[in-house]
Amino acid sequence: MIRQLFGYYGVSIMQTFVEFGVFALLQLAGAPFRIANTAAVFCSGSFNYAMNRSITFKSSSNHIRSIAMFTAMYCWNLLFSNLMMSWIPSQLGWPTMAVKIITMGMQSIWGFLLCRHVIFA
Repeated sequence: MIRQLFGYYGVSIMQTFVEFGVFALLQLAGAPFRIANTAAVFCSGSFNYAMNRSITFKSSSNHIRSIAMFTAMYCWNLLFSNLMMSWIPSQLGWPTMAVKIITMGMQSIWGFLLCRHVIFA
C-alpha cells in the first residue's frame, strides 16, 4: 500500500502540473473558467488514468469497467470543482485559482481511495 500511495501521489503531482497548466493557459487566453476547467480535467484525467492503471496499481482488472468508473469519478470531480468555483468566489470573495487548488487537494484524497479500492481493484 505504501508503494501505491507514493506512486499515486507522484502521478498526482505530475497530473497537477498538467491540469493547472492547461487551466492557467486557457484562462490567460481568455477562456471562461468552465471551459478551461473542463479541458484541464479531461487532459489530466487521461494522463492520470493511463499512469495509475499501468504503473501505480498495475491493474489487470476489466479495462471497460475501470474506464467507466474512472470516468464517473472524473465527471463528479468536474461537477464538484465547477460548482465550488462558481459558488465560493461569489459568496466568500476567494480567488478562483485558490478554490481550484483546494478542490484539487480534496479530489486527490478521495481519488486515491476510489482508485485503490474500487476502480483498479
